[in-house]
Amino acid sequence: MTETLPTTTATEDPAARPVVPHRTVRVVIDANDDPALGRRLAALETTTRIVVRPTPARSATDLVWDILAAAGKNPAAVHSPRLNVPDAWKAVAAWLSAAHVTDVIVERAHRLVANESLELARLADRIDADLWLIWSSPADPTRTCNAIESLGRSRRHGGRLPHSGPHREVRAIGISTFQGLLPLPAPAHHQPLNPDEHADPDADWPALPTVDFPLFLATCRRHLAGNTFDQLNHAYRAEAQRTDDFVRRHRHELTPVRTRGEFQRQLNAYLRDERLGTAASGRLALIRLRAIQAALLTRGVLLRWQPTALGPAAPDRLTTWLTPGICRALRATVSTHAAAVTVLSLHLTAAPDRFAHLLCRNIDEAGHYLYLPTLADHALHLRADWAHHLDRHDEDECPSYGHTTGKTLFPPYAADIIAAHLAHRRADGAGTRRRFFADPKNPEHDATDRTLTEVVLRTCRRIGVDPLWLHRGLCHGTQLGGGPAPLTDWMAARRLDVEILSDQGATL
Repeated sequence: MTETLPTTTATEDPAARPVVPHRTVRVVIDANDDPALGRRLAALETTTRIVVRPTPARSATDLVWDILAAAGKNPAAVHSPRLNVPDAWKAVAAWLSAAHVTDVIVERAHRLVANESLELARLADRIDADLWLIWSSPADPTRTCNAIESLGRSRRHGGRLPHSGPHREVRAIGISTFQGLLPLPAPAHHQPLNPDEHADPDADWPALPTVDFPLFLATCRRHLAGNTFDQLNHAYRAEAQRTDDFVRRHRHELTPVRTRGEFQRQLNAYLRDERLGTAASGRLALIRLRAIQAALLTRGVLLRWQPTALGPAAPDRLTTWLTPGICRALRATVSTHAAAVTVLSLHLTAAPDRFAHLLCRNIDEAGHYLYLPTLADHALHLRADWAHHLDRHDEDECPSYGHTTGKTLFPPYAADIIAAHLAHRRADGAGTRRRFFADPKNPEHDATDRTLTEVVLRTCRRIGVDPLWLHRGLCHGTQLGGGPAPLTDWMAARRLDVEILSDQGATL
């Protein structure tokens, strides 16, 4: 006769209450080793569903490298002396969590040993995903199922007590049930293309004149066809109107009592995050720049651009360095540390000598924003301690960033890279008050400026990017990020500078 445990009530010991169950593990029985199932698994792979194919002859630590390869990491870069096995498991959890992976499918899971099955179950719990084990063998999977189901329970009590550990549900299902739970995706021709593939962003605009902004619109009127000029003129006028709205929002920063550097920083962020950096092509960025220059001049602000210093195809240098293609190459990097610091350096066009002061609380949980205070000092503006604000408490580990003003927007296609490294730092126990970048070999130590620069240069060399504004050494007079004008490195790299012509702002 089976003894029934009494049901706990709200007045009983909280430790005796049932705990929340873990994610479900499903064992798909494929005793005949159907070859069609392997082809189906290949069709099921998406960004939120990975298929792990364990290497047949491998050591006890090779499973994590197989998972990294399934997550899209470059196999040539997986085995690295800078990355040990525990850090590799943290990187796997961080990348998969940031990508919102919902299903982890393991092909030919009957080859796994007991410890490897338990590691996969722990990983599925950490990233909140379902685990599917394809059992392609006539052998009985009961022993493996029992080991996974009892993971986390106390061996001293035999796993019988409700408070001895969480319960994990393990289900054995057939192939037909598996096909019903995970249907095949839509045909490939119904899926949209990536935004930077098979498209010419400059196809809508012809070659534009290289004259300066006072003569740009008149020269376009003489050389372009009527319909083409009408489209350009419409984009030009709309951009000028947006610039007028921007100046009205920041008109107080042009007054003599305010610091002029604040307007330069706001303009730098406006051009980088909203207008030039986000332009779909270099020619569209040139049209926007000329309209912005003309609109600013009427408000007493001279925005100068020196295209000859950028070499040929200077308008292409106006857009962001951080393209979707570069982010896809960075996602193939195993180290979240290297990918995240490269994203920041390329997006801000700044040397990483100031990134060492970033805190985890300066980063949005989803990786969409970087929060910075608007201080003038180039060293202090990243050393933010929000504890002195009234809405901050020492025990608050999930702060609201509504009181900050220095919000820097990341491109949406780079958010998961930043979120992955934040998840990795949280796994290291960083919380919100530790540095966002730590020493990869020892997370208890903060990263140094020199090591971050080396990481960015090494990563850029691997993905084929040449950051001309970044080099080794301490040449603060020439290297961007080391000068006296913080938060304007993006404009400086594109040879843009601002001069206030009128103390009253709009008297020109």
